Amino acid sequence: MKKSTLYRWTALSTASFFAVLFCIIFCAAGSLAFWNGWMYWLVFCVSTTLITIYFLQNDPALIERRICPVETRPVQRIGQSAAAILFLGGTVFLPSLAYRFGWSSLPPWISIFGAVAAAAGFAVVFLVFNVNSFASRAVEHMAGQQVISAGPYSVVRHPMYSGAVLVIFATPLALGSLFGLIPAALLVLVILLRIYDEEKMLKSELTGYQEYCEKIKFKLVPYVW
Repeated sequence: MKKSTLYRWTALSTASFFAVLFCIIFCAAGSLAFWNGWMYWLVFCVSTTLITIYFLQNDPALIERRICPVETRPVQRIGQSAAAILFLGGTVFLPSLAYRFGWSSLPPWISIFGAVAAAAGFAVVFLVFNVNSFASRAVEHMAGQQVISAGPYSVVRHPMYSGAVLVIFATPLALGSLFGLIPAALLVLVILLRIYDEEKMLKSELTGYQEYCEKIKFKLVPYVW
């Protein structure tokens, strides 16, 4: 893909998602005075924008792999759809709705902690992208792909999902309600199923991955699983 085309597609897809996220937060909250919503939305947008700009300049092939591939594995396609619904329709929507109707609230310091934790999750994703240019949006075996064991991959086998899980659980805290933790937990279960399917493919198609799994025991959380 030409660089100019990649830039346009990236800007369009990123801006569209930011707009959707904004609408879900503030339409559910029913007010632009929802300070938790502004804090979380800005953390999400700034973190994503910084990561995107950095890799557009330093590894445009990675960005192309993140926005262009279409998932072909049935389990992964279902998982992607379920993840989007649970994240936007549950983890983000429910806490914003809770603000509107006063169902629950958290102390400001917990919400700020949640925003910081979300930023930390994005930092983990950045570290993953920095060592793994093959971190595609779709689960697939690409030409030239090699087993990555450096950086966060020396700790867990799926560090990008680790960063994502941190963002997922931090989201309802940042938005000021515990209601979002239920869909967050369901979303993590979807991620676990995707990991099992992804590892099945990698073990059969990527040379050296079985040996890597024997060396790095933990999939998602160090010393836990």
